[in-house]
Amino acid sequence: MSEIESSISNEAIGKSGGDRILAAFAGNSVAANLTMLVMLIGGFFAWKNLTTQVFPTLDLGVASISVPYPGATPSEVEEGITRRLEEAILGIDGVDRVRSTAIENYGVVSAELKDRVDVVKVRNDIETAVDRLADFPPLDAENPDVVIAETVSDVMALVVSSEGSEMELRKGAELLEQALLALPSISLVSMDGARDYEIAIEVSEEALRRYDLSMSQVAAAVRESSLNLSAGELRTDAGDLLLRTNAKRVSGREFEDVVLRASPDGSILRLRDVARIRDGFADLDLINQFQGRQSVVVKVQKSETEDAIGIAADIRAMLNTFEPPQGIDVAVLSDQTVLIESRISLLVKNGLLGFVLVFLFLVLMLDLRLAIWVAMGVPISFLGAFLFFDAFDVNINMISLFGLIIVIGVVVDDAVVVGENIAAERELGRTGALASINGVKGVFAPVFVGVLTTMVAFGALALVSGTFGQIMRDASIVVVVVLTMSLVEAFFILPAHLAHPGNWSRYPLDVLQQRIGNGVNRFRDEWLVPKIARAVSRRWLAMLAWLGLILVAFALVTFGAVKFVFFPALESDRIGAQLTFPIGTPFEITRAAAETIAEAATEVNARSGNTAFESTLVTIGGRISLGTGGPGGAAGSTFASHIASVQIQLNSDSIRKQSAAELERLWRAEVGVIPGTESLSFQSDFIGGGSSVDYELSHQNDASLLRAIEVFKTEIQTIEGMTELQDSSNPGKRQYDIELTRAGEAAGLSPADIARQLRQHFFGEEVHRIQRGRQELKVMVRYPRDQRNSTRDLMNVRIRLADGTEAPLSTMARTIESRSYSEINRVDGRRIVSVSGKVDTEVTTPTDATSIIDTTVIPGLVRDFPGLRVDKSGFSREQTQDLASILSAFVFALLIMYALLAAELKSYVQPLIIAAGIPAGVAGAIIGHLLLGYDISFISIFGMVALTGVVVNDSLVMIDRYNNIRRTTALTSADAIVLASQRRFRAIFLTTATTSLGLAPMLFERSISAQFLIPMAVSLAIGILFASVVILFIVPALVAIVEEDLYPFFLRRVNPSAEKQASAPVR
Repeated sequence: MSEIESSISNEAIGKSGGDRILAAFAGNSVAANLTMLVMLIGGFFAWKNLTTQVFPTLDLGVASISVPYPGATPSEVEEGITRRLEEAILGIDGVDRVRSTAIENYGVVSAELKDRVDVVKVRNDIETAVDRLADFPPLDAENPDVVIAETVSDVMALVVSSEGSEMELRKGAELLEQALLALPSISLVSMDGARDYEIAIEVSEEALRRYDLSMSQVAAAVRESSLNLSAGELRTDAGDLLLRTNAKRVSGREFEDVVLRASPDGSILRLRDVARIRDGFADLDLINQFQGRQSVVVKVQKSETEDAIGIAADIRAMLNTFEPPQGIDVAVLSDQTVLIESRISLLVKNGLLGFVLVFLFLVLMLDLRLAIWVAMGVPISFLGAFLFFDAFDVNINMISLFGLIIVIGVVVDDAVVVGENIAAERELGRTGALASINGVKGVFAPVFVGVLTTMVAFGALALVSGTFGQIMRDASIVVVVVLTMSLVEAFFILPAHLAHPGNWSRYPLDVLQQRIGNGVNRFRDEWLVPKIARAVSRRWLAMLAWLGLILVAFALVTFGAVKFVFFPALESDRIGAQLTFPIGTPFEITRAAAETIAEAATEVNARSGNTAFESTLVTIGGRISLGTGGPGGAAGSTFASHIASVQIQLNSDSIRKQSAAELERLWRAEVGVIPGTESLSFQSDFIGGGSSVDYELSHQNDASLLRAIEVFKTEIQTIEGMTELQDSSNPGKRQYDIELTRAGEAAGLSPADIARQLRQHFFGEEVHRIQRGRQELKVMVRYPRDQRNSTRDLMNVRIRLADGTEAPLSTMARTIESRSYSEINRVDGRRIVSVSGKVDTEVTTPTDATSIIDTTVIPGLVRDFPGLRVDKSGFSREQTQDLASILSAFVFALLIMYALLAAELKSYVQPLIIAAGIPAGVAGAIIGHLLLGYDISFISIFGMVALTGVVVNDSLVMIDRYNNIRRTTALTSADAIVLASQRRFRAIFLTTATTSLGLAPMLFERSISAQFLIPMAVSLAIGILFASVVILFIVPALVAIVEEDLYPFFLRRVNPSAEKQASAPVR
């Protein structure tokens, strides 16, 4: 039997199963080492198999129904599509809110789902409700598409550019697309900035008259001459034969031979005799230029289960061997994995540096053996946690790494307390496993409950709903799992390693450690303990100081000295401008404005020494969003002649001199005001570019609603720092409403006859859809473009009557010019207009701006416009809901923590004393933000939650020691709490120092990419310093107030003869 095994006595083992497990590991180093190796080696391989992305994948919680309605106005889309869909799905179980948008040619209805619903069931219910609609969709509209919105992450955007023709460019892009899809790791590839293929059969009015044809006849002939149709089966003795026509045409040249008419004399009129057939691209104004050259963007995205870094590596390897056609160039436009790797590298660097600082500190304070094995708690706990990441759907991303950094200093706290107590047992003369077992048992309950309260605090954040809850879910799970592994390490692995006899420290390290230890003890005994005793004797004054600290800190937030910005500005590696003119604006005006914006960017780059911008992508007649990699920043594209976008890829932090936000401000100033724009917005944040302030206004009277909107915008504009103010009540295109004249009615025409013929001439009639390779293209019959660009062309149209004759449109119908909205939005059946704007956080915050609007603007607006309804929307609504959810989770966590502490301490009052350090820690975090110049954000809140766990741990250890002293000695409560503070000072000092040192590198990080994480480090590293002072001075004072002042006072009031009972600790 070994020395360790023989040192285990029955007293040490005890009778409980838990004691026996502790003894089994403490006396069996083989079992402890095997457990450690499983966690280290298994965790390493589990980590290697985890996928990597920038941010966690979000569940958008939206079911959308989209219906294309080519040629329809927003009013027609609202009447025929969106209103009917809204009424069908309102009230479906699981649907929280229904939004609809009707724009030209398109209608979409979005159902925002409640949290934690059965998404598949909701989708099925929505599809059933849509299928039950009679006569839906309208004629000429396409079938509705019901989808549950899913988030895909951007990996890389490649740009294909050329000086050649548009067709050559498109073929080069398709060749690249095929090469990418051939890679096994890639499944999602899309192409942007290119017009769709289209075969246009253009028939002039003169040709129709010359050959006595109508557009319907031409379309019917094309439709009937180009098809593959089965004609049945012929059963013969030799076998069965299929009968079919095989006349499907797939190219423009093949349509030329379509027969329109055959005369009795044998002459044939073919399509080429009447029409010009153009096999090219859709009739759309679009310019997409990369570095001044015509270009197409090819984007690669990934699903949640795919690995971004692996996909990017495969793409780079493919590009090394890819040979584009002559005259075609391929370049990387954006690579999210560069951002992933740089930010992960940044976090890992700071984490490792923090770990080194913690280890060096432990080496100075503890015996080398104890320091090494306490520090080993970090890699053991981290790698052990990796074993469970996949089971909880956690991968490697900025948020999960963020959670790991939070607990670098926290994770060694329990090991420090356990190790210190084992060392104390050795000083009492116990050796080997006996010292380890007694050391663990002496602090098992407070350490276990303390860590459990920290896990509750973080676990509650995983219950938060909304975007914030989804973003922080990974960090919450990481912290809980790592802390669980730290308990395994502290209770089962660490004692076995400390059970061996002897110290590892040698000269001169042991001399240095002894001097530092003696210095700490002298500081504790000669300076700190007398100060604690004085605080206890002047406890009411100490409590006032505690309250004063809290009031001062919260006053800093209330009066704006420290700003609260819920979502901080996360630095992106790209900045962009989005330009919108009123619908119907000529393409050339949009083009001129976009070129002005691009020239302004060139000027800003020149002033920065050409170090700021790497490349520029200009899209005119459309908007290509490359995505930011952040939540809400998914890529997407829109095309219309009145919009444009300019996307600038920035150089890396090490090359450029300014931040993305600074460059955005310079660019905005250089562009200035562009006359006639409906909106011009800039974005440089990592979070997808939403509005900081967003409201929905609705009223039964449209005129009153429009007046209220103008008043609302005028009032909001006066708020300092408000920019990019806009509303959704923008006028749409000018339109001609066609009404039959008496002559038209007498000729037997109906409005449908007029509308159908005009649609054929000007919009065109779709006769086919052809699959050509991976692309689906339309075959359209319409007027040539030069007969569709003036009102004279409209007046020249001749309407075919029922008897085959024709009459001028001007005789059969009258035209009345009108104008509608560019888009019509509805929420839960109410037509609404959105008013939104962005806030310059250098001047004010969205929270402050929203508060001003809610308290000073909206009440007066509702009073002046009776019946007006104003609701928060977008970011403002999400922030309000998220804050309410956070508050609910925090209250829930506090109740659970109180219950755990009360059960452990067997007291209703002592948990409240322990909690006294929490507001002081939060106050310290606020003051830390002020001193270091940072705004408070949800990142700061996360640090404060971590702080709560550390504060509770330290306070619990002290109160537990206090209760032991009261039970085993005759000391008064005042003397006992001072002694407990003295006994637990070293553990509190070590946990405070390790927590702060673990985050110290992040505090001094100057990288632009790291700035959004620093507020978390400020909250925890600075907050713990203030909280530790409170724990050492205020907690003893509060114990004395309760035990020696309040409890005896109330006891005398209830039972004057029971004063002697006051000598027992308060329960």
